[in-house]
Amino acid sequence: MPTRPATADTPTATPYLPPAAAATGADVRLFCFHHAGGAASAYTGWQERLGPRVAVLPVQLPGRERRAAEARFTRIDALVADLDRHLDPLLDEPYAFYGHSMGAIVAYRLALLRAARGRSLPVRLMVGAYPPPHRLAPIADALNLDDRELTRWLVDTGGMSELVLRYPDWVRSALELLRDDLRVCQSHRPPADPPLACPIDVFAGEQDPLLPLDQVHDWARHTTGGCRVHTVPGGHFFLHESSAVLLRTVGLLLSDRERRPSRI
Repeated sequence: MPTRPATADTPTATPYLPPAAAATGADVRLFCFHHAGGAASAYTGWQERLGPRVAVLPVQLPGRERRAAEARFTRIDALVADLDRHLDPLLDEPYAFYGHSMGAIVAYRLALLRAARGRSLPVRLMVGAYPPPHRLAPIADALNLDDRELTRWLVDTGGMSELVLRYPDWVRSALELLRDDLRVCQSHRPPADPPLACPIDVFAGEQDPLLPLDQVHDWARHTTGGCRVHTVPGGHFFLHESSAVLLRTVGLLLSDRERRPSRI
């Protein structure tokens, strides 16, 4: 799929980030990948909460917010290849990934691609609200629902407020965006690649209807760098419901004591 090329003069210019987003003196860069149907604004407030030692870089996929006019990806391989091409110049210093729901599998696949290419890996891969890559994700199954069923599914999982149902045009646009993102999730296939060398931290909502807690420990088979599971109060969108708990743990994981360079 064609994408809009970077237009700034600096080698780090990319449509995935606001201009000059990485021009900081932080110790580590945290690239955040949003959920299906979501946008980079899901990470509003993270920079203030994590402080100046972490540069929070919310990744904006095409087809939403400031990139609303751009065509959306529907295949994860194409999306991850484009992310790698655009973000690679920014991954020359210590960095970490956090991905929520769809963002978790996108972040994992991006790390996997970088490992296959012999490029630097994140010091930590943090994934939230998503099953291990060898399991079928329940959110991909939602693609089979009709509009009425999908709208109800969104409301029930906390992805849409009942109040929004008063605006059918907005709901229609939201469903179109969500369906394309669900196609990204559905296009993922279990990897045949070796496990990653970087540590993986898994975040799971205690009441998440889409991710049974007995599945999350299976993320361990996808890393040789160690895997820890962190349960968080809330459901599928605990990043909003329990942001203080989540960010406290993320901050600790990115501290000097916990951060370890990952090489392959």
